[in-house]
Order: sequence, then structure tokens, then C-alpha cells
Amino acid sequence: MKSNQVILAGSILLTLAGTCSANNNINTPQKNDAWYKEAQRQIAKAKANKPIDKQAKNVILFVGDGMSIGTITASRIFEGQRQGMSGEEYRLNMETLPHLALSKTYNTDAQTPDSAGTASAMVSGVKTKQGIISIDDNVQRGFCNTGKGHEVKTAWEMAAEKGMSAGVVSTARITHATPATTYAHSADRNWENDASMPNIAKNQGCTDIAQQLVQFNKGKGLQVVFGGGRREFIPNTTTDPEGKKGKRKDGRNLIQEWKQRYPDGQYVYDKTGFDKLSKNTTRAFGLFESSHMKYEADRDKNNEPSIAEMTSKAIDI
Repeated sequence: MKSNQVILAGSILLTLAGTCSANNNINTPQKNDAWYKEAQRQIAKAKANKPIDKQAKNVILFVGDGMSIGTITASRIFEGQRQGMSGEEYRLNMETLPHLALSKTYNTDAQTPDSAGTASAMVSGVKTKQGIISIDDNVQRGFCNTGKGHEVKTAWEMAAEKGMSAGVVSTARITHATPATTYAHSADRNWENDASMPNIAKNQGCTDIAQQLVQFNKGKGLQVVFGGGRREFIPNTTTDPEGKKGKRKDGRNLIQEWKQRYPDGQYVYDKTGFDKLSKNTTRAFGLFESSHMKYEADRDKNNEPSIAEMTSKAIDI
């Protein structure tokens, strides 16, 4: 398409040849219309953006797990209507960012993907099969030996190797597929604890996802871990502070092991402990539910932190 053409695709195709410029005295009867003026304002704002050529201080990958165009549209309308608008004209905070784009990722063996394979692509740049945690496409799901030697290095691992601070925050179990891709490598997303793994996988040297979190970066660890999934870290003979039993059959209490491994760290399990964490905290591990954390609409604000609070605290630390 030439620069002096405007093409409208649809049932009618129009080509307008000629030179358009701000100096042309084009009669635009809609120039005083509120929508037209707002569009002009947004164009001027976009043109005024200057490229950022400095090194970033922080990099944050924020994943709305399963979030689609339809989800965004519904959220936009709902929030707009909450503020007394029609809804469609509202803009979500993320829609006000200076640069926006659409992206796609998928599993190599499934048209309807799952979050293990797709999140693995987000954190490593490599697409893989459904149900796989940060191992390339050569793996066969559920077969430990097929993943050996095919692990991909994640951005979190690269950052940690360079001495950067790294953390993971989730309202799901921290061992669930999406957050697990940042620090673990597993031939099956369901291997969140040792009891969920077949004996042959353990005999072949594979370890469960919870154990990999504690051992991340050769024991140097993550600076911040906030989420749910307490049950994956404690034995099935142990009851957590909220009266829920663990899932592990190996008798190991990985929370205690984490405390021993990182004596400088602070472990918390409720809002009270979370609120005591300060900017002087050097390492934090928070597990606020036995399984997934509560949806925002159901959350007890006195018992567990919100995703916004956890994100802000993680950045502070």
C-alpha cells in the first residue's frame, strides 16, 4: 500500500489517491465532534511518545491466565458501567500504556492449548507440548527420561545467573503450571509434589515441582515467592495453620527446608505476617492458602493479601 492511499477493507473497497497533509483545507464537518476530537488527541499523544533507549530497571511479566480478547472486552465494559458510562468507551489501565500489541502462543500438539506449554513459551521463547513445564518439544508427557537434556533455560534462570533479583507471584498454587514454568522443568505439569509422580519418574531422577522451587538456581533461590499451594510443600501427616493437611508422602517439610536453606528469609502464611514484611526484607516466601488463593470477590481482606498487594511488596523487596 502506498503512503498516499487509504484502504477500507470490507464489503466496499475504497482507494483515495492524492496527498494528504495537515495544511490541506479539507472541510471536516465532524471536527467539533467529541469522539473525533478525542481521536485527534490520542493521535497527538502517540506521536509525542519518545523512544526509551535506557536500560530497564525492572522487567515484569504479568500473565492474566486464560485471558482473551473477549475477557478484556467484558472487563472494559463492566468497569466502565461501574463508573456510570455505557462501558465500551472506557479504557482499562493496560490499554493506556504507550505501546500495545497482540501476541499468540500455542502448544505444538494441541489447537486448544494449556497454560503449561504456553507459559513455557513466554518464559523461554520455545514452544512445546501440552502439559510440559519448560522442556522443549522433544519430551513426551509423563515420561521423565524423554525430558532429560531437553530442558530450556528460562528468563528467571538467566536473570538469577547474572545476580539479578527474581521472584514469582501468583494467586494460583505457586507450583501450578503458569508460575512453575519460571523456575521448574517437568515432563508433566501435575507433578507438583512427590505423591503425584510415578515411581519410575522418581527412579529416573526427576524431582517434583515444589522441591525444584526450594532448590532453584543451585540453592541461591528466588528473592520473592508469593502464592497459594501450601499443601504441596508439607507431608500428608502434617496439618497447616489453617487446619489443612499436606500432600507429600516422602515425609519432607519443604517449608522448613526453605527456612534452613535461607536463614536470611522470612516465611509467612497470612495477611498479618505479610504486612510485617518491609523493604528491608531480603528474601520472602509466602504461602497463603492450602491450594489456590481466593478469587478477589471471595477474598477475606484480613486473612490473605491481594494480587496488587503481593505485586507491590515483591517490587519493594
